[in-house]
Amino acid sequence: MRAGAFLHPRDVDGDPAAPGFRVLLHADPDPYRCGADADTDPAHVPGLADGVVARPPKLAGFAEPARPGAVLAADLSVVGGMGGAPGRPARDAGHAREAGATEPRLHHAGLASDEDLTAVRAALRKLGQGPSRP
Repeated sequence: MRAGAFLHPRDVDGDPAAPGFRVLLHADPDPYRCGADADTDPAHVPGLADGVVARPPKLAGFAEPARPGAVLAADLSVVGGMGGAPGRPARDAGHAREAGATEPRLHHAGLASDEDLTAVRAALRKLGQGPSRP
């Protein structure tokens, strides 16, 4: 399904979304990927949502057509049991920032083990975005 099939909440019944409410589209431009967000056309996203959440290597493709102020969130995989790298979010976020990311997102962090979360906290402290508690 192409991204054009989705409506922006501001288009439904003419009611605007609450101030500060953002609609972010999980998106992947690769047609061969699995999931609901595969084969998303980066040029089409600005008309559908306030931004995009994408894997860091794919963010650059969404940066050029983005509207000013659009969210380009890097989808950082941090759950070791799902193939993520809980000790690398600072490094991965740095690469994503270079690709145009405006913010990081921790993919399925609620499923992370205590060990994964400890590693994520330590890594994010280095980036200056993590909690200061031990």
